Amino acid sequence: MTILNKDWPVEFPFPTVIRTVVCSDLDETYIPSDSDKKKLSGIVQLESYITSHAEKKGILAGWITGTNLDSAWRKSRGYISRSPHFICCSLGTEFYWVKNGRLIPSETWAERISRSGYSRQNVNCLVKILMEKEIPLLKQPEDYQGPFKVSYYYPESPSIASDFATIQELADERRIRVVFTRCNPATGDPSGCYDVEFIPLCCGKDQAVSFLMEETGLPKEAIIAFGDSANDFAMFAQAGSGYLVGNADPFAVSQYGNRLNSAYCHGILSVLKELQ
Repeated sequence: MTILNKDWPVEFPFPTVIRTVVCSDLDETYIPSDSDKKKLSGIVQLESYITSHAEKKGILAGWITGTNLDSAWRKSRGYISRSPHFICCSLGTEFYWVKNGRLIPSETWAERISRSGYSRQNVNCLVKILMEKEIPLLKQPEDYQGPFKVSYYYPESPSIASDFATIQELADERRIRVVFTRCNPATGDPSGCYDVEFIPLCCGKDQAVSFLMEETGLPKEAIIAFGDSANDFAMFAQAGSGYLVGNADPFAVSQYGNRLNSAYCHGILSVLKELQ
């Protein structure tokens, strides 16, 4: 049985009128990476609040995550009792609506990718050239690969600036978007590394937020985003408001400047309670 055919928990009630879109990262934001921290997650409280207030406050809530769909399924099992309204996974390259506990791929999103000209073969050719230039790229685990996303680790080195400039230049020539982000060890990434991820030009966490604005007809100010690391900054920039949860990566906090007082879903809930 494929992930698409599996039954997810029933989603939150869909509001008659959408007034606020809540976009949350998954790992170390919505759910802890360490199962021992389950009691600290606040998922039960957040699910209860959205379930009872989705209609009144017009809340549409979902995940925008770097992990792939299979990984999101495995990681969320045992944590969630309600599915989000939407799931955008593999670093904003796949988009699904959740209807009656089933995943429905967005045809509009799929059309965007088909028009982008992105191909795995093109990415593989690019990576081969980079390897020949002795740029140190290490393939990431399968949880972080996707149909339209190829992810590598780059161990920090003295040549990082020139290496990243070369990667960017060659990716631009091939009309491939490359995303560089400092890794967060709390999610299981190695320390002292960067993510180097190749995706379609039309994709990314920021593009997912733009897509949601188009789909709902809402302005930027109606979008609230939550994350825990530097790879959420692009999503924050596109949203009206962006928040690091209380357990956020120290490097991300040093770059972004502030974080919520509460961790995981407790932090998300503290913001939603302030909605009118």
